[in-house]
Amino acid sequence: MRATSEVYKGIEFVRISSLPEDQKSAIWSSFDREKIIKILKTDALMNDCILYRDYLDWLGQSRSKVIEVKNSVEDQSVLLRTA
Repeated sequence: MRATSEVYKGIEFVRISSLPEDQKSAIWSSFDREKIIKILKTDALMNDCILYRDYLDWLGQSRSKVIEVKNSVEDQSVLLRTA
């Protein structure tokens, strides 16, 4: 599920802490830490933000990896049935 973005001073971003649990844990384990940004909003420092375009890129890559894994599992099960 794609998260909705927030915009602050022209910066379109998502907060990692506001993502669904599965995406949150996957981002912390696989996302490039150099792309995590901090945004100072009024009196609050949000230190778990990523640009929305980076989030969409990551989401597209992670979905393609899931499809590849599913395909390889299906291939293995086919091989096991025919062997």
